[in-house]
Amino acid sequence: MERLREGRVTVPPQRSGPGSREAVGRDPGGRTDIPPRVVERVASQAIREVPGAEPARTRAARARMSGGVVRLRLRIAVRYRDPVVQIAGRVRSHVRERVEWTTGGRVHRVDIEIAELVR
Repeated sequence: MERLREGRVTVPPQRSGPGSREAVGRDPGGRTDIPPRVVERVASQAIREVPGAEPARTRAARARMSGGVVRLRLRIAVRYRDPVVQIAGRVRSHVRERVEWTTGGRVHRVDIEIAELVR
């Protein structure tokens, strides 16, 4: 179960299996804190991975976290004459998948602002 600590996603210690006291072949304990800025960078990189979209020039991603749940606000640039709604949908889906996979947190919401049209 993930815990909230100062706006960070906290990943609990991992164990090798049900009922085991020690992790076999793994780090024996501790926790991993992921600050919001790291989640924002993961989201910005994920935007770049979607054809037709780029992160906006100024702070493309903002993350708010509570109890292992992540809310994202993205600002993106879309190529002129590309279908904006379809690209925004692809960005939303890809960023959600990438952030959940990378951080282990659950993305509850992804709000997108089309900040620019680029040629």
